[in-house]
Amino acid sequence: MDPAAQDAGGNVEEPSRRLSARAHDLAGQRGAAAGKLRLPTPDALASQPPKARHEVLEGLRVELYAISSVIAEGAVERAYAGRDEHPPYGLVRSGHTDWRMVLATPKAVEEGELDSFFALGKAYVDTMVFHLASEFTALKASDKAWMVSRLEDLLALFRVDAGPATKGRVRDGLSFVYGGLHFGTGVSAQLAEVMARLLAPFPDLAAAERAEVLARSTRPAHRFAALNFDHVIVAYHEFLGPPDPSTPIGQRWFDADRFAVQPGADGRPFAIDVRPEHLVAGKPHTPRMAAVRTTYATHGCPARISPAGATPPITRLWTWCVDLAHNAGLLAPL
Repeated sequence: MDPAAQDAGGNVEEPSRRLSARAHDLAGQRGAAAGKLRLPTPDALASQPPKARHEVLEGLRVELYAISSVIAEGAVERAYAGRDEHPPYGLVRSGHTDWRMVLATPKAVEEGELDSFFALGKAYVDTMVFHLASEFTALKASDKAWMVSRLEDLLALFRVDAGPATKGRVRDGLSFVYGGLHFGTGVSAQLAEVMARLLAPFPDLAAAERAEVLARSTRPAHRFAALNFDHVIVAYHEFLGPPDPSTPIGQRWFDADRFAVQPGADGRPFAIDVRPEHLVAGKPHTPRMAAVRTTYATHGCPARISPAGATPPITRLWTWCVDLAHNAGLLAPL
């Protein structure tokens, strides 16, 4: 069973089935016809009653996520396949995390620069933004250029009813897909950091063994990716611990009490997952979450499913993050 087709409780989600089928269809040549289907203008949509607007947007939501999934998978595979072009880690400094821009010719992250999970997170996000921008450029010059324009047309409609928490996400195509990939990059680094802390009481575990535990711990990344964009930021903040004066300003790590080490048959750590009482999957489960408007069915992160039927991008991003942390020496016993 593809973990991207399950909710946080392990149940198969019908929206994910429809999304996966639609994304697979759009990835093929037949999908070009979708770009010719007539859409209402944003002004025409805004003039409709709220219930009618909701029905229109709900009918277009699968297509929005399907196109985004095709682009997200292309960006992730582009980054992963291009690792050898930017040794030693395959990561680049695109300028995004420092200046909110994307350099055309970024420099490689040099050996020794990944001296913390914070540095890993910055480099990982920079890398994915660079390759995502490259994917958009390549699509615009290909026979799939219709995907980019169709995505922008869809987002223009979703901006009509966007709330304060989602306006930035639906600003443009790159922002929308990046918003999903961020939870495969920056949040992966944060998950790796909290898992490394949870394994600190086991000094007999070698770095390679710690990496194996993390590699088996894919579910937390999938759980976050299962959340709708109306919920994910609230859920993310629910999982953060208090600020730590020893970390960079504005940096907060996950609260270790939200996660648990799962032992194997031999009693040694086998995997790490979210504690069951802290699961959040598509519907509000906490007082703060209850205040979030539950408007649409959950389709989650665009990187949850693979239109090509391969490893879901969110899984690829997590396992690569584990490899990076291991190669940089961040998983060594304390």
